[in-house]
Amino acid sequence: MKKNKIIDTNEEFFYHEFKNGLKLYMVPNTNEKNFYITFSTKFGSLNTEFKKNNESNYTKVPNGIAHYLEHLKFYTKNGSAFEYFYKLGASVNAFTSYDVTCYEVFSSTYFKENLNYLLDYVQTPYFTKELVSNERGIIKEEINMYKNNPNTELTYAAYRNIFINDKRKNLISGMEEDIKKITLEDIETCYNTFYNPKNMFIIITGNFNPYEAVAIIEENQLRKEFIDVQFQNKKIIEPSKVKEKYKEINMNVETNKVSVSYKIAKKYFKKLNLKDIELYNYIDLLFNILFGVTSDIQDKLITSTVIQNGININKTETNEYFVISLTTDTDYPETFINMVREVLSNIKIKEEELERKKKVFKSNYILHFDDIESVNNNIQDNILHYGTVIDNYLTICEKMNLTKLNEIIKLLKNKNESILIIKPQETE
Repeated sequence: MKKNKIIDTNEEFFYHEFKNGLKLYMVPNTNEKNFYITFSTKFGSLNTEFKKNNESNYTKVPNGIAHYLEHLKFYTKNGSAFEYFYKLGASVNAFTSYDVTCYEVFSSTYFKENLNYLLDYVQTPYFTKELVSNERGIIKEEINMYKNNPNTELTYAAYRNIFINDKRKNLISGMEEDIKKITLEDIETCYNTFYNPKNMFIIITGNFNPYEAVAIIEENQLRKEFIDVQFQNKKIIEPSKVKEKYKEINMNVETNKVSVSYKIAKKYFKKLNLKDIELYNYIDLLFNILFGVTSDIQDKLITSTVIQNGININKTETNEYFVISLTTDTDYPETFINMVREVLSNIKIKEEELERKKKVFKSNYILHFDDIESVNNNIQDNILHYGTVIDNYLTICEKMNLTKLNEIIKLLKNKNESILIIKPQETE
């Protein structure tokens, strides 16, 4: 087991890789009474075309299958996994995103029992045709809930406008026509491919003993046998342009919901010789200065009642792009859109603004160690986006400078804009 310090903090970070390829990341916090364990596989809604063990052809499975499998995984031969955790007084849940399925346990007691059972129920396949069939109705209700939620639709409709080939344009749960196609064979194929220790990782944060955690997992994994599976996801080529530059849809809302999104290709910034995490920090910092809670435009728009509840800044990172979406509720969508455009066409950042925002970023980073769920989520994001844990975040922040930021601002001219407006339904 490797033990390191998170640079410029007092936090200890532990890493261990087991013989079967399973990876373990740990940040203990003895000031907390609880522990938070996540067990994840790098299998999300994007992974629907893949080939394994040197196969010549790609296997294609229906959209939404990672989410479907997540639902089924809570069923065991001895009943629901929820029942076992409930008896231990633990909180258990799971979620599926674009690139990961994560099973989580939150508790303050029975660390060994919780960790062991989390590993056992996730790593023990139990699927039947009856279970697959019965779960379809539950997931159908979930899909309808997403489709009828204006805030969810604001995100996904914006992505449908932005992305041409990238599967982020699809609901993570899939649509009803997708889940109708999912079979027991599809579920077993995906489980056997992606739920392999080499494709999985555990993150533990909070109050626990890292040496005990390693021992528990080591003993647990030695009791099991796994077939080594090599696989390759099909690479999707995403063009720089957006699919739709402007779109309006009608839903049951009282006020217009507006999304102004920008698709920013990383390739335009290559000459700056920045790592992805460094470039992301600059982009994040810039949009926070321009549109964050302390920005001039947000103050002006709220004071003038053009917008109602501020501007939300949503950021998505892919291998090739950053997507920044500025969303708000407003009775004056065109005014909001034009003011966003005006800000982005006349960007001038002062040194003191940059330094102030850097201090906020660094302060938030230090404070986030008090929240064991936030630490866990941050590690997961690091692993999925950068393949490792970023342990020098404060150093990266400190090195940010106005010269480099201005170079990035000049290159932002290559961004592609997409507008989405959700309007109230017309009354008869």
